[in-house]
Amino acid sequence: MKNSIIVLCGIVVLSLSSCQDVIDIELRDADRKYVIEGSVVQGVDSVVVRVSRTTSFFDTAGPEAIADAVVKLTLADGTDRVLEHVAEGYYKVMGISTTSNATYRLNVQVDGETFTASAFMPEPVAIDSLTFRPVQNFFGPPPQGPPKFNVFLNFQDPASRNYYRAVYTRNGNAQDKLGDIQLFDDELTNGNYIEIPIFNQEYKLGDTAYVALQTMDVEVYTFLETFVSAASADAGSPFSAAPDNPISNIEGGALGVFAAYSRTEASVVNQ
Repeated sequence: MKNSIIVLCGIVVLSLSSCQDVIDIELRDADRKYVIEGSVVQGVDSVVVRVSRTTSFFDTAGPEAIADAVVKLTLADGTDRVLEHVAEGYYKVMGISTTSNATYRLNVQVDGETFTASAFMPEPVAIDSLTFRPVQNFFGPPPQGPPKFNVFLNFQDPASRNYYRAVYTRNGNAQDKLGDIQLFDDELTNGNYIEIPIFNQEYKLGDTAYVALQTMDVEVYTFLETFVSAASADAGSPFSAAPDNPISNIEGGALGVFAAYSRTEASVVNQ
């Protein structure tokens, strides 16, 4: 069965309140499954959770939006907030406060079933700077035409295990397609100063780059890694086997993810 999984990035990108990566992937499950997706983001005072259900491979209408679920969010201080259904299976709560180094919990009840998840929001990691460097062609002649640049994200990695995603824009335009997802961890660089290029986007003189450095727990990072792998496999050879489902942190048998992200952000003009 083929269904859309939407990864709710949940970060504020300049004038955008959030971004969504919409990828069609072929799910292995023969039975219809509930899909739950949502995130808590540092500095964002609202949370949106989507509840849907997978449909038949031959159903061109896409996932079924669920409008009668009971969705409850437990904040870091133990306060429970019930999310209101706003449209098309989306549930929202406003006026929340978030803190890092804390755990958030989600409870979804629908049609007699209960699904739960928890996500830990690590401490944010400060961005030291963003710098531009000319694009290098190591396997051919120098690039032709106006000079192009990659932006480098520079920061001091803390002496603890960390899992990151870089979310970025070019001149205010969110780069949020499948190929733009940039994940990395500090398995080989723990405690070091890190200079990592955003190779997925090239910039010209006068362009403005914005980068948000998200940190997350290992369960959310694993979901995103396997999400990218599954979506990439689905886009590959038509003779390939169906990819495995992304590894969810939702308990109770649903697909999807509930995430908590801390973040820092920076912008720079390429002069």
